[in-house]
Amino acid sequence: MGAGGRGHHGDDHAHGLVAARPTGGVMEHTYTYLFCDLRTDAVLAELPLRDVRFSTELNGIGTLSATVPYTDDTIPLDPDTATRPARTAVWVDRDGVIVWGGIVWTRELVEGGRAIQAAEFMSYYQQRTVRTTLSTDQSLITNPAYVPEGQWIYGDQRYMVWSLLRYAAVQPYGDIGVSISNIAGEPATGIYRVATYFGYERPVIYDAIAALATADDGFDFGVECYWTQPANNTPPARVKRARVWYPRRGRQSAAESGLVFSSGGPEPSILDYDWPENGVEVATDVTALGAGTGEARLNSSAQAADMLAAGYPLLERVTTYSDVLDQARLDGTARADLAAATQADTQPTFQVVADADPVYGSYQVGDVALVVIAPDERMPTGRRSELRILSIETAVTESGGERITLKCGAV
Repeated sequence: MGAGGRGHHGDDHAHGLVAARPTGGVMEHTYTYLFCDLRTDAVLAELPLRDVRFSTELNGIGTLSATVPYTDDTIPLDPDTATRPARTAVWVDRDGVIVWGGIVWTRELVEGGRAIQAAEFMSYYQQRTVRTTLSTDQSLITNPAYVPEGQWIYGDQRYMVWSLLRYAAVQPYGDIGVSISNIAGEPATGIYRVATYFGYERPVIYDAIAALATADDGFDFGVECYWTQPANNTPPARVKRARVWYPRRGRQSAAESGLVFSSGGPEPSILDYDWPENGVEVATDVTALGAGTGEARLNSSAQAADMLAAGYPLLERVTTYSDVLDQARLDGTARADLAAATQADTQPTFQVVADADPVYGSYQVGDVALVVIAPDERMPTGRRSELRILSIETAVTESGGERITLKCGAV
């Protein structure tokens, strides 16, 4: 989740909704909700929220929904200005650790207040496009200098992400304070891509990054949110930092993470679970279509030989990438699509106890955990699997309690 404790808010108020204390074995936690100017991050108000639910997604965009109560206490804080859609950010602080940050995008009138919906900071790049052609191929551009001075983008996939985010930030009014310097400072992945983003097509920056990430031998990406550590009388500051994890985010085995979620024993960590299996989403043969038309159109096929040999029938799927001009990139995309399609039938969900081992905050999306289901009426023989955490959803009760739901997938 977040990284780094803050110790105090500095110029922000340190009080929250509830004090952390045990109640019958269940901890209540201090949740504080800070609403800030999106471009400057200046605090506009600290507001209480009701019916809070927020999620973090692996290679996706988590969301937050909540209700801002309009009361004699909150109206003087000008909640209308503090929650203005597309203009303000909301940060969720739990016991001094930022666990979520994003942009308020919509709100609506409800009885006694306003219902707001927000999405993680990566959602900003769904609203940004490439307006000037950027390419790894100098023959397709007029200014061969590297971004941001020119149109040339770096070929390594990590630095391609940096190029796209840097391009977005240098446009007038296009900087919302997402730090990208660490992307440039981390080692190259050694995976080089050929890509051109034609300005006249206005490609969406988030879509371009997501396409790179899902290619064969791609990466994980997201925006981390946390407090800096106070030092030399400097108060902690909020940070939103873009990351590229290669080859993958998180700890890649249960042995490495030490995470075990169990429905059995004297102190089970799993309260409830659902383990659907959906063969409709499975494919054993994937064809990816690239740029071009008719018989000249680029195409690439990948087949799951191991599944076919094990008895699965031919299950075909076609995916389309009209902007892919390079055969090698399309080949990698087909392989990546096949890998996703062969694992599509495994996405169980688990409602887990926040304060039981493993405690909330000790795991993040991308981590691999061992899940142990004790024999019950739904699974008479039980089940034991290593699964990757794809999504963490948190529902906060008015007393400060929590309900945590994990969506998982195959490793």
